[in-house]
Amino acid sequence: SQSQYSDFVPSLYDGNTETLGYLTPLRNTTTSSGSQNQYLIDTLEPYSEPDFLRLVDPPPIPDSLLRVGPNRRKEYLLYDNMAHDDWVKWWIETDFGRESKVVWDLNRSGDVWQEYNQVASIKNGMPKVMCKRCGAILEHPMNSLPTKKGYQGTSTIKKHLGTANCIRAGQGKGGLGISRFLKTKSTIPVEIPFSQEYWEEELLQFTTINRLPMQLFEAPGLSKIIRIARSAPSEPLIPSAKTMRRRLHSIVETRQQSALRTLPPNTKLSLALDCWTSPYNQAFMAITAYFVDTNWMYQEVLLGFKPVHGVHSGSNLSQIVLQILEQYQIEDRIYGITTDNATNNKTMIEALQQSLPPDITVIRIPCLAHVIQLSLNELLGKLKASPQNEDTETRWTEQHSAAAKKNAQNYSITATLNKIRYLAIYVNASPQRRETFLQLQPKEPRLVPVQDVKTRWNSTFLMLRRAKRIRLLFEPFCEEYDCTEMLLTNDEWRQIDYLLCITQPFFDYTTELSKTKDVTTHLVFKLYNALFNHLEQAKKQLKRKRIPWKQQMLTALDAGHDKLRIHYAQTDHMRGHTFAVSTMLAPDSRFRFFLSEDWDHEWRVRYRRSFQTALSPYQTRLLDNQSTPDPQTQPTSTSRLSKMLSGNQRATKPTDDEVSQYLDGDLIEIEPLQYWRENQSRFPAIAQLARDILSIPATGAGVERLFNTARDICHYRRGRMNSETIEEHMLFLCSTRFNLKEAETKELEQYFSLQEIEAVRELNMEYPEEVEVEMDGISDHEEEDIVDPKEREEIPSLDSHDHEELQPTQSLLPSQPRHSGRKRKARTDDIFEVY
Repeated sequence: SQSQYSDFVPSLYDGNTETLGYLTPLRNTTTSSGSQNQYLIDTLEPYSEPDFLRLVDPPPIPDSLLRVGPNRRKEYLLYDNMAHDDWVKWWIETDFGRESKVVWDLNRSGDVWQEYNQVASIKNGMPKVMCKRCGAILEHPMNSLPTKKGYQGTSTIKKHLGTANCIRAGQGKGGLGISRFLKTKSTIPVEIPFSQEYWEEELLQFTTINRLPMQLFEAPGLSKIIRIARSAPSEPLIPSAKTMRRRLHSIVETRQQSALRTLPPNTKLSLALDCWTSPYNQAFMAITAYFVDTNWMYQEVLLGFKPVHGVHSGSNLSQIVLQILEQYQIEDRIYGITTDNATNNKTMIEALQQSLPPDITVIRIPCLAHVIQLSLNELLGKLKASPQNEDTETRWTEQHSAAAKKNAQNYSITATLNKIRYLAIYVNASPQRRETFLQLQPKEPRLVPVQDVKTRWNSTFLMLRRAKRIRLLFEPFCEEYDCTEMLLTNDEWRQIDYLLCITQPFFDYTTELSKTKDVTTHLVFKLYNALFNHLEQAKKQLKRKRIPWKQQMLTALDAGHDKLRIHYAQTDHMRGHTFAVSTMLAPDSRFRFFLSEDWDHEWRVRYRRSFQTALSPYQTRLLDNQSTPDPQTQPTSTSRLSKMLSGNQRATKPTDDEVSQYLDGDLIEIEPLQYWRENQSRFPAIAQLARDILSIPATGAGVERLFNTARDICHYRRGRMNSETIEEHMLFLCSTRFNLKEAETKELEQYFSLQEIEAVRELNMEYPEEVEVEMDGISDHEEEDIVDPKEREEIPSLDSHDHEELQPTQSLLPSQPRHSGRKRKARTDDIFEVY
């Protein structure tokens, strides 16, 4: 997300200029005495002089004089005692200078003159005064026009100082924009000399009034801005909000034109998209492009963050996607589009396909991370363990207290989870209770329980893992506050261990898929196989258990397994068997991946045929390029002997040789893109196929990360931003860097709630290794007295809860057993009652 400090530090004024008093023409404003105020007639429109006063060529302006004004045109010159001679020489050449008699250097000692600067119109030299508070232009008291005889006096400018606009500007509540203040501040004497104390006081006042965090002072971006200002040849002017909006629009347009500049010719790209609703109920669709550039680097580019108006139907969404494709002229270069499994996304692809030419085919890729979460939600739903709250609860009420006491009388997995949820709410709802809980921990990191929410992936797992980490603190805290109904028994902690072991792989794979910035589509089948192996192994262990809650977990495992199998079966009907082809394009899999016993001969033949079908257009294109003669090479005649020896050799397709040599070759543990960068000349056609297919993202995680950035832009202090400005901010932030850097993320934490920060830290495991949670897996020896010894067999235990992180180079064949890499801890089971 960028140097994102342009959004992190909002401007003092972010509204429309029409609301500014000093830009509002007040003509024919009648005072209580019946006279008319003429002092704001020049703010928006230039003074309209009589024809006999208008000069064709105004006199040149000396360099020693400064142009000022309340608007962008700066139509007035500021009188300066230090440049009096230059001023007089210029002014007497103007229309008013020849006719009017104004003593500019007169000693005006009245208090009212301390609030004004003397100015004159650049066009005709008409004397004016400019208010130092609000920048308003008023008639000069000494002005003696033919229509205004004699001395006018200072009553008018005195009255102006009592107007509402001028008073607000003097108090810093509007009227005077920050840009106009800085444009004129160099001409206004500084009453207080610079000192470090005064500088720090002004900084504190600025951050306090604008509700900015103290970490702003340490932000590298702020230091960079100050260094840039110091290097300017003259004091730089801070532009207005309107100017910055125009500048933002210009930068975004320029960057959009070059967004796909690294996309190689004749190369396909893929999209990922999703919809998001801002805190102010503005709907947007984020569309990101993924492709492999000429250097075989995986690129992720935000193409659009378009507002969505009307219903989110597939037809309406398809028009937004089509608009983006036409804008970048890539209608014929889209390979696949990754979306979640919502129905409107399926109809969107169908409507988009109908809008494209018949020879263009778009493949819809279901988001694998979403599929994994659907399976997990089905599993937890069967246990009645899914959270029902949309947001983290921050208040503890009498209803919570009564529900917690009633919940303590139940003995189920649901009641166990509810105890942890109630304790999390109870601790975090009171600063005193939270502080007490933290003081129970003698050293860092000091943790508090967290509550899961319905809208956050893996939040139940994170809640249980945090509870396991701080298990020893539950008892002293509950005893101190007399809330022992929230304490967990040993058997309930055993339920937590089982749930953690079952849900750990779902968390690991989803997290790794979301974090990765590399190609992932070649890992889809491996991920499915790994999850199936995990669920089937857990089911096999739990089938030997007779305790009711363990049988309930077995039923939940069946539900999660069935849900995963439904989505897995849909890959059989995917056009072109994209996942199978991409799996074979990984050098650590190739075709050998499908030679295990999990795949029958029919599917092997079908997948190999799909690979050849997908490769055929690339071979044809490569053959055409090879047969095209070089225009710089002139054909020469050859001898008959040469022709006899060469025979009738023609350029042939590298079909069987290239395909067989690659697919049936040895497996190599190497990143796919690195392999194809090094072997593109050896397998040219397959390398081009790999560049296109491997660009397909297996998940829409990149789009989800965008929404976190969008939430920071749509801050509560920026509620007046319209959808177009939000879109341009997103394109500006993401055109150079797709995500926030770690340092910038820590600064933006100032805008997060305490619960959100805790959830992020738990997700990222920002804790030292000594607090790593330990959990006992599903034991093979619990309840062994009720199991027939003939049925007993050695089964790998699920206490390998810290599953290996999914690495792109790790080969997980369907029949390959998974190992945790950590020796299982010995434990005795006699502490648990056998039913």
